[in-house]
Order: sequence, then structure tokens, then C-alpha cells
Amino acid sequence: MRIFISLLFVLALGIGVGVGFKMQPFSSEGEMQSTSEPTERKIAYWAAPMDPNYRRDEPDQSPMGMDLVPVYEDELSGGASAPEGAIKIDPVYTQTLGVKTEEVRAREFGKNIRAFGRIAPSTRLEYMVDVRTDGWIVDLATDAVGDIVKKGDLIFTYYSPDLMNAQSDFMIGRRVGNATQRLRLYGMDEKAIAALKKKGKFLEKTPFHAPVDGTVTMLGVRKGAHVSEGGNVMMIQDFSRLWVNVDVPIRDIQFLTIGAPAKVTVPETGDEYETLIDFIHPVNDPQNRTVMVRLILDNPDGILKSDTYVDVELQGDTQPRLTVSQEAVLYGSGGAYVMEDVDNGYFRPVMVNAGITSGGLTEIKSGLKPGQKIVTSGQFMLDAETNLKGGMEAMGHDH
Repeated sequence: MRIFISLLFVLALGIGVGVGFKMQPFSSEGEMQSTSEPTERKIAYWAAPMDPNYRRDEPDQSPMGMDLVPVYEDELSGGASAPEGAIKIDPVYTQTLGVKTEEVRAREFGKNIRAFGRIAPSTRLEYMVDVRTDGWIVDLATDAVGDIVKKGDLIFTYYSPDLMNAQSDFMIGRRVGNATQRLRLYGMDEKAIAALKKKGKFLEKTPFHAPVDGTVTMLGVRKGAHVSEGGNVMMIQDFSRLWVNVDVPIRDIQFLTIGAPAKVTVPETGDEYETLIDFIHPVNDPQNRTVMVRLILDNPDGILKSDTYVDVELQGDTQPRLTVSQEAVLYGSGGAYVMEDVDNGYFRPVMVNAGITSGGLTEIKSGLKPGQKIVTSGQFMLDAETNLKGGMEAMGHDH
């Protein structure tokens, strides 16, 4: 019993000493040293990680079931060493938001112009087969629209009194001269002239051959039909190369130049084709307020068809531009701005003059310099936090 009372006395004495004064460290000489304790950071309030407007005076959970994070008074004041207009954000908060940053840098890009286009046959690759004398179609080897011909194929034979006279002059003209040119002027092609020379006598049925490879797209005669001088027999179109006529709004023409890159997409198949601008029409359509821009597409397999409507992307005024990701730019009543990461947990809004937007990039005409770090993910919540902490007031920005 006496031993138990002694132990209680010693314990009480120790507690009293602990309550009455703090233990001080001693120097090597046994003298007591005085220390100054670090100043404890004061918590202003507790806020929800995903909703800075949700505040509590003590630790709790947000409506989403997340632990509240502390907001310190020195953060609200910005701290003595805080960059101008910047607010310090707790690392736990930024990590919760998944904040990502990127450096501002120059990239080669231009304005992305979207428009609709229509595939059309190239008028440079169509050929009208006409006759230059009165006569009759004797045989019609190519007798339907859609027939495919190769250069040199027989397409029809023709009887013409004028051509018979020209052939007679040719037979005599070997001594007179210049008769071959007359045959050409009457419409005989080189293959027919060679057959005439080889046979050595009149060709009652003058052969006409396909002048180019292609498809018959128009047929104006039938077998035995009479054709007047200058009459059209058929039209042959080469579809191995096509045009895409694009209607571009007048406001966007200023960005386009001949030779600029373009991409054509066929909506029904999803097939994409890279090409260049071949021609910009000098006259606009006053009714639709558009200008026709022409592209050229190679079509060696004949997959693309005329009169197909396509989606077109045109790259205009491509040049080096100071850019940021499109999603990094926020817009308020005062204009465009971004959230800059100024290191050590400090963030601040920076007003910018935004230019064109294309391919997920936005041009920055002024307000930023190469190498600055800006926030590309989580910037909306950081913006809300800086508003709460007075960051926008510090820079004179009005939302």
C-alpha cells in the first residue's frame, strides 16, 4: 500500500511539471537553450475539393462524399512572396482536380475552314466528238451511254460525200501535195489516214476512233442517223481526275491561297483524301455570299462519283503562330483569359488576345510569351478558386 501511494505521488509530480512548464533543451555545457517555435498556419475555413463554394468551419465531408481540404489565411492574403495577382492553391486541391499544364509555344498552323463541296467531272478531261461534213452513221460500235473506251478504239463509221472527195484529192494529192492536211480538216484521225494509205483506195465507211480514254457520257446519234455538218455525235469523259467545287463564305476567302492544303471526306464511306486548292474563283455568288474554290482529286480506280456531296476542310493562312490548346482559353465578360501556373503552387488569371482557332489550337496574339506555363485541365475550378480568394480583383478582371 505504501509503495502504491509513492507511485501515485511521482506520477502526479510528473504531470504537474509537464503542465507547469515546457522542457527546454540543454547545451553541451548543461545550460538551457531557448527556442522559438514555428508559427502555426491558421486555417480560415474548410472547402470541398470539387466545389470551393461549399465551406465549413471544421473538417467534414462534401455532398459528394469527399473530405474537405483546409484553406489557410496566408493563402487568402497571397503571402508576402506571392507573385502579383497570384493565389496559392493547396497541392491536394490541384491534385484532386487533375490539373495539367503546358508551355506556350509557336506552332505552324492556319485557320481551319469547313465547308460543303460537290464532286464534278473535270472539263479539262472531256472531249466532244463532232463531224465536220454532212453524212450518215453507218456502224455504231459505241452505242450506249456509260460505255468505256480506250484511245484508238473504233467508235463509229461514217459515210460522207465530202470525205469521199477529200480522199480522192488525197490519192491525187500525193503528187499535188497538202492533201493529207485536208483530210485532217475534214475530221479524219491519224489512224484512219494510215488505213487509207495502206489500202490505197477509197474508204466508203470512214472510221472514227476514240481520241482519249474515258466513258461515254452523252450519245446524240443512232445507227443510220443523218448528221449535219458540225453535228455532235458523242461526248467522252475521263473520270480518272475529278474536281471538287467548294462554296466558301466570303469572310473566309481572305485566308485561302492557291496551293493551300485541303482534306475531302465522303460522309457515306468516311474515306478521306488529301489535296490542294487548285483555283479560287475571282467572282463571288451575290445570292449565297460565297466564293467557289476548286480542288482536284485523283480517281484512278473510279471509286469517286460525280455529283457526290462531300465535307471539306481547308487550311488557310498557315504560318508560325504563338498557340495554346483550345481548351485552355476561358471567356468572361472582360474577354479571353487563361490560368497561368507561376510555380510553387501559385496560379493567376492572365488576359489574352485570342486569334484564330484550328485543329484544337488557339492563336494568342498578345498576353503570353513562349515558355509560360498555362493550365489545360482543371482550369475552371482554379478560376472559381481564384475568384473566391480575390485573384480576379487583384488583376482588375471582371467576370
